[in-house]
Amino acid sequence: MSSPLLLTTLENELAHIQTFIETLEQEQQALIDNTLAELETLSKQKTAHAATLEQLARERKRLFDVNGVELSPHPPHQLVSARHLPAEQLPALQQAWDRLIQAARQASALNNTNGQLIQTRQQQNQQLMSLLQNSQNANLSYDALGQPRLSRSSGSLGKA
Repeated sequence: MSSPLLLTTLENELAHIQTFIETLEQEQQALIDNTLAELETLSKQKTAHAATLEQLARERKRLFDVNGVELSPHPPHQLVSARHLPAEQLPALQQAWDRLIQAARQASALNNTNGQLIQTRQQQNQQLMSLLQNSQNANLSYDALGQPRLSRSSGSLGKA
């Protein structure tokens, strides 16, 4: 195997992660702006990107195995060696790998933030629904003198 194929694979995966990041940024803005119509389209795009990224990661791992690439077991998982590649090719591979790792971390952070925004929005919607249900149980009526009177509908408490 040669380094150009591995390097091209890393750069291709990086390009797809950057596109994924753009989609996550759009999703974040749609969540902030509460433009729900955009979220459905963005969700489909995210799913397609994730599937593509999984395929690219499998191919990268395969090429790592074929080229004898060894990564450090500790973050940031530096490229330690590539047994089947010339040593002079390692710096270019290391740079591509570093950019890929950094982009993946950015995508992960954005995805986590978006998840928190979704959870916050869900909690707000649940609170709003609860308030609306409670206000639905309250009836505004008028007494014989035309004064507004708020009454709550409730079940029978039984006889005293």
